[in-house]
Amino acid sequence: MRKLLSVAVSLIILAVIWASVDAGRVIDVFRHSDRFWLATSLLAAVPLTLATALRFAMLSRSPIPFGACLRLILSASTLNAVLPSKMGDIAKGWVLAQKYGFPAERAVSLVVFEKMMDMAALLLWGTFALIWTAGSDWLLWLFTLAVAGLFLLLALLMAPFSTARRPLLWAIGFMPGKIGARLDGFMQEWSVMADWFWSRRTRAWSTVLFSVAIWAGHLGQFWLFTKAVHADVPLLDNLAFATLSILAGLLPLTMAGIGSRDAAIIHFYAQWLSPAAGAAVGVLATSRYLLPAIAGAPFVRDYWARQGSLATK
Repeated sequence: MRKLLSVAVSLIILAVIWASVDAGRVIDVFRHSDRFWLATSLLAAVPLTLATALRFAMLSRSPIPFGACLRLILSASTLNAVLPSKMGDIAKGWVLAQKYGFPAERAVSLVVFEKMMDMAALLLWGTFALIWTAGSDWLLWLFTLAVAGLFLLLALLMAPFSTARRPLLWAIGFMPGKIGARLDGFMQEWSVMADWFWSRRTRAWSTVLFSVAIWAGHLGQFWLFTKAVHADVPLLDNLAFATLSILAGLLPLTMAGIGSRDAAIIHFYAQWLSPAAGAAVGVLATSRYLLPAIAGAPFVRDYWARQGSLATK
């Protein structure tokens, strides 16, 4: 029911957007798009997916073949398209536990750590770009404070020294009853995971810096989308507004961010894109999730394969 509701909300938002901008104009934008930049922007999904698979292999610090990591990344994209709350990514923890012998708690913590590292890298770029572009716009400064605050929280959670997490433990101590107890238990398990990750500092820092580079590529892909529709968006402005658009797509209201992300793109890029061009960029932004999901469909069966079978593929 929740999934059906999110699909309905996405369809309603898209219907409103496309009706207000005239679907014919959106089609015209694609018809007159720059074919070189359009192909380049779409093909950028390939190296970004390969890089994400390599980062997963680096993060897991295990002898999982790169091919198996790639299959897991692609199949998780497929599951994310049909399951709520990014459960496809969480399912990777099940594979690590059942097929590669990871302790269950560490497997789940690892995939959560991966997603938090992604979010931290996105917020880092967003904070830098928003500070640069906010100017006298008080609303953008509110967004900047929110993005920077969330980045600081994630940085404390993932920091290589336990003292960084003490303010969080102190704050949890003031929370009532079961909520405080559960958060305290999570922080204890999380500390074990963070200590495990940072036990090899060189590899850990390489993984962190690689994540930051990957997200520079993801945000840069939005800039390529705007080039495809003949817009001249400054790169730093793109970093800021692509970050906010991606965050809008993470709101638990729509299916895979479809609709909410499109509306954010039309709003934040209005200085450079007409509403029709913004809607077209929204379609291209959705392709970032749709293309890996389609490519991963044949590999979903890996989640039910026999133990050890992935290691031979």
